[in-house]
Amino acid sequence: MVDLFAQVFGLEKAQLLVHEYPFRDIYDNGRFIDYALRTIDEQVAFEIDGLQWHHPEAVSIEKYEDGQLRQNSLVHMGWRVFRWTDRQVCQEPERVKEELAKFLERLSAIVSFDDFLPRQHGDVLELPPDLELRPHQDEALQALSRMRSEGRTIGLLYHAQGAGKTHVAVLDAKRLGGRTLFLAHRRELIRQARQRFEDLWPEASVGVFAGGTREAEAFNIVGSIQSVAQNLKDFSPDAFGYLAIDEAHHAAAATYKRVLSYFRPRFVLGLTATPDRADGESVLELFRDCAHRLSLKEAVELGELVPIRCLRVRTNVDLSRVRFNQIQYNRRDLEDRVMVPGRDRLIVDTYLQYVPGRQAVAFCVNVRHGEDLAGLFREAGVPAQAVSGRMPRTDREDVLRRYQDGGVKVLCACDILNEGWDCPQVEALLMARPTLSKVIYVQQLGRGTRKAPGKECLIVFDFVDNATRYNQSLSLHRVLGERFYRAGGLVLAPGDMRQREAELIGRGDKPTAVIDVGVWARDLEEIDIFS
Repeated sequence: MVDLFAQVFGLEKAQLLVHEYPFRDIYDNGRFIDYALRTIDEQVAFEIDGLQWHHPEAVSIEKYEDGQLRQNSLVHMGWRVFRWTDRQVCQEPERVKEELAKFLERLSAIVSFDDFLPRQHGDVLELPPDLELRPHQDEALQALSRMRSEGRTIGLLYHAQGAGKTHVAVLDAKRLGGRTLFLAHRRELIRQARQRFEDLWPEASVGVFAGGTREAEAFNIVGSIQSVAQNLKDFSPDAFGYLAIDEAHHAAAATYKRVLSYFRPRFVLGLTATPDRADGESVLELFRDCAHRLSLKEAVELGELVPIRCLRVRTNVDLSRVRFNQIQYNRRDLEDRVMVPGRDRLIVDTYLQYVPGRQAVAFCVNVRHGEDLAGLFREAGVPAQAVSGRMPRTDREDVLRRYQDGGVKVLCACDILNEGWDCPQVEALLMARPTLSKVIYVQQLGRGTRKAPGKECLIVFDFVDNATRYNQSLSLHRVLGERFYRAGGLVLAPGDMRQREAELIGRGDKPTAVIDVGVWARDLEEIDIFS
C-alpha cells in the first residue's frame, strides 16, 4: 500500500502514512488502523482486508460485526475511510492507484500526525522590571521564557477562568516584540482581548479582523478564527511573529488546524481553562508542552478567585434509563426526563429559600427549558430572563447588560454563557442541566468564580437526580474529587479559611451567614466520586 501511495503522491508524502495507527472505538476499546493519514482538515483511514473477511464460513459473525463496529466508530469520529482487499493491492495496482488519486484529489496539504503546528525559533526580549504582576502571572512568563530558551516554540497556558490568561499572553507577545495575531471564536472574547492589548501594549496599534471589520493593517490583530481562516490570502505566512489561540481546547477543529499550519510565527501559545477537550482527549496532544498550570483549586486556595460553597439538592427525577456515551447524554432522552414542571419549581424554590435577590445563573438543558424556567422565576416575582444563541445579538446584549446592572437577577442560559462571558457579580450557580462532560461543568463553574466588591463566595447548587452508578451526572464534588459534603460548607477555599470554619463547626457554631441552610450538620456525607 505504501508503494502505491508513493507512486501517486510521492515518497515524501508516503512517509507520512502511519501503519497500525492506534485509536479507541465508541466503547473505549483499543483498535488499530491499517494505514492512517492526516491532512490540515481531516483524518483518513486506509483498510486492507483479506478476502476471507467477506466469506461467512471463514470469519465468524461476531468477528465480522466487530469489524463493522470498528469502521463505524471511525466514521463517527470524523474519519474518511477507504477499503481495499489485499488481492486488489497485489493484482490490480493500477486500479488501486487510480482510485487513490480519485478519492484524494481534493485532499488538502498532508501533514504529520505529531506535527501540524509550526516549529520555529526566535530570541526573547525582557519586560520592564517595574511591571506589576500577580505571582502566578510572573511564574507563567518566566516559564514561557525558559521554554523558548530550550528551543521550544509551542506551548499551553492552563489557568483557571479569571486568573488572567489573556494578560499573560499579551505581555509575553510584547516581550517578543513582533507582530501578534490573537484568535478567539466569540465576539466577547475578541472585545476583551482587544481591550487587553490597548491597556498593556498601548504603543502598538491593535485592530479587529472579525465579521465585517477588516483592520488587517494594524500591528497587532485580534481576530475571529472563522474570519481569519476564510481570508488567509489576506496575510503572508510570516506576517506574525506570535500567534495566540484563546480557548485552545477547540484547536482540534479543522478550521484551527488550517490556520495553525498556514502561519509561521516564532511562537504559538494556547490558552485554556479546561485542559480536556469535549471529546475526552487532552489538549496537550496538540500543544505538547504546558508552560504553566494554575488549576481552579489552586487559584481559589491562593485567593485569586472566590471561595466556593455547595448545596446538593436531591430530586426524584429518574435518569437511570437515559442513554449516554462516555461524554454526553442522549439529548432527547435527557430533555424528556429533566424538563418537568416539578423539577423546575424545585429550582425556583431553592433560589427563593437560600439566595433570594442574589445574582444567579441557571444552566438549562435547551432553549425551551431556559424560557420555561425564566417564566417560572418571573411568576415567583424574580426578575429573570432566558438567554441563548438563538436570540438576536442586540437582544442578547441588552439582557446581559441589564443583568450586569442588576435589573435582571437570574439568567436562564443554554450553552451561550459557557465561554466568553464574564460577570464578576454572579454569586450563585444553579446547575439545572445534568452533564457528563467535565469540560462543560468547569466552564459553567468559571462563570461565577471571579472576585467582586462585597462578594464573599460563590454558591453552587447541584441538582442531584436519581441515576445508576454509570450515568450519574457530574457535580462539584465529583469534578474536584472531594469525597465529603456538608450542606452549604466550603468546598474550595484558602486553607486558613477552611480551618476556621472547621473549628466553628467543631464548637457547634454556624460558620457563616452567607447562606441559610437551616440546621448545620456536624457530620459529613460521604459521596461516591468514582461512580
